Amino acid sequence: MLNFDSLSLKALIKEFEPLLTGGRVHKVQQPSRNELLLTLRASGKNHKLYICVDPKYPHAALLSKEGQEMRALEIPKSPPMFCMLLRKHMEGYKIKAIKQPGFNRILEIYFDSYLELGERVPMTLSCEFMGKHSNIILYNYETNVIIGCAHNVSSEKSREREVAGGLPYVYPPRQNKLDINRVPEEDFFKLISIVPKPLNEWLNDRFGFISRATATEICEFCGINTSESKISALSPEKIKCLYRRIKQTTNLEFLNPSISQDNKLYSLISFDNKQNYRQIDSVNSMVDRYFGYQVLKDKFNRKKSSLSDILKKELNKKKKLSSKHLKTVDSDDKTSRYKGFGDLIMANLYKIPSGVEYVEVENIYKDNQPLKIPLDPAISATANAQKYYKLYNKAKTAAIHSKELLKSIKEDISYLESLKEALNNSETLQDLDQVRQELVEQKIITRKEPVEKKKETIQPVEFLSSDGFEIYAGKNNRQNEFILKTSSPDDTWLHTRDIPGSHVIIKSGKDGEMPESTLHEAVYIAAWYSQGKNSSNVPVVYTKRKFVKKPSGAKPGFVIYTHEKTLWVNPEEEKVTALRKNQLN
Repeated sequence: MLNFDSLSLKALIKEFEPLLTGGRVHKVQQPSRNELLLTLRASGKNHKLYICVDPKYPHAALLSKEGQEMRALEIPKSPPMFCMLLRKHMEGYKIKAIKQPGFNRILEIYFDSYLELGERVPMTLSCEFMGKHSNIILYNYETNVIIGCAHNVSSEKSREREVAGGLPYVYPPRQNKLDINRVPEEDFFKLISIVPKPLNEWLNDRFGFISRATATEICEFCGINTSESKISALSPEKIKCLYRRIKQTTNLEFLNPSISQDNKLYSLISFDNKQNYRQIDSVNSMVDRYFGYQVLKDKFNRKKSSLSDILKKELNKKKKLSSKHLKTVDSDDKTSRYKGFGDLIMANLYKIPSGVEYVEVENIYKDNQPLKIPLDPAISATANAQKYYKLYNKAKTAAIHSKELLKSIKEDISYLESLKEALNNSETLQDLDQVRQELVEQKIITRKEPVEKKKETIQPVEFLSSDGFEIYAGKNNRQNEFILKTSSPDDTWLHTRDIPGSHVIIKSGKDGEMPESTLHEAVYIAAWYSQGKNSSNVPVVYTKRKFVKKPSGAKPGFVIYTHEKTLWVNPEEEKVTALRKNQLN
């Protein structure tokens, strides 16, 4: 992932500054500690300016509908204190100017706020996009006094720059970079004559608005190798090319905003032909989509990892219980020995004197071999026999109880394995939320606070067979039950045999007939959306939907079926992907 650089911010401001200047701040919202959403009314339309100071991906953009969905913004019912402060000073007021100071990665929004008695207070919202030092700061631009900020920075955190309400606002330390527009070509030739490091690093260090990624692109465009530790004896043609391209780039000439197909890179100029870039219609759209994808990916991975840890912990707990009860069930020899001791004592009562600690008898159960039986000298031989019978009955009852518990625990383990597979099949935040909701309902996760129920959209994976038949696969138990509920009796149901996986439904044709080729394609889908996807010769059962039932009180996704047949298949991702209707980007 690339960082949001000062040149991207410059290009972004150039695009939306004319649109937003003079606009009015309609609403201020703070979805999280690191996010701010300003709804601005400008040019007769509402625009959502999103400001993110998360250290992983600090950036700003006017959100599209797609960008807002990717970021999955949730507005808290109780706004944070900083949000309340911004509402007091920003809502209802016009934006006077939007600026970028120097080469800094700082977006400044200027506006006039007014006190209750009508006194004007000139304000600036300074949005600093500087990695772990990113911040949002509101200050009076005439007195330079900070009114409030998203993150207070004490002297313990930073010796160079404290940030807190009441302190003076100062810009971050200057980096002493040069403006290429103020460097004549002949001076550039002198500067580049001796470069003690790779050229892309040197350009990044010496010139404003030139990130290392941009410098690398420009160098490669001019045919300059950036992998060399030192640069010397560059041809005048290459130096001229470099100078011209740096100047054009920093002046935002020939912009070609693009994102790589794998969403790992973005570029304002896309000079690098080796990258498979797709062109985007504007700088804002590029930033919105690129960082929206990074935010979505990060949220998805964090949520998936959290749920995976919960499932792993629960599975380990159940497996330990299973091992414990398995030992009890397997202790039949010990249980039988107690009964044998009692029988042998009763058979030899006349031989056992009182007050002895053990008795040696012939073991009639093992070829009359001699056997020592421990005794309690404080009680009679008959009482010792009764003691062993009690131990036998207790162990026998424990074994029966453990067998019953073991069956229940195995069912729980199977169910948790199905949730684990649902987690692996999850492709969207909504998929993960459905798995989490199921964990809450099963009391595996304890919800601390009641959450408002939202209208849920259940979207299983859709496929179209080569014969034109619709096929659906559930990625989790909620989706599995949905496709079962919405299917018809003559539809065909498929599932991997004894392997956690998705329920798959083939919608029946008008005449009820289904080609063998469609069935075989659905078998590949069922095998791929299962825990056996990386195995070979995976068994998949299929039957009519009318022969599939859910027992009363069964856990989500659990069914019983009859009239089934079995096919074996080696899962292949390519075959499944080719059949998918709603392809993911």
